[in-house]
Amino acid sequence: MTKRYREDLEDVEVVHDEDGERPERFAWRGRDYTVTRVIGHWREDPGWWRRPGGEPVRVEQSDLWRVEAANGVPLPGVYELVRRGDAWRLDRVWD
Repeated sequence: MTKRYREDLEDVEVVHDEDGERPERFAWRGRDYTVTRVIGHWREDPGWWRRPGGEPVRVEQSDLWRVEAANGVPLPGVYELVRRGDAWRLDRVWD
């Protein structure tokens, strides 16, 4: 089961490798998490949508990572992190 949070993340550290950059650590709700495994990474291209009244809304390119991360508890959790521009957010958590 997943729960959607869409909350901003603090202190995201990225590592650069042959595939670009990926999250290595992040802080959420006052706790530090270390990424132990990247399960998946995909990119959503920029686009635009219309609000119900017809007003256009521009959506920036987003990079999404589904990762396994640990914060000191015995079992790591699964988290979906989203980067849009320079901002990071936690989108979903799996239990």
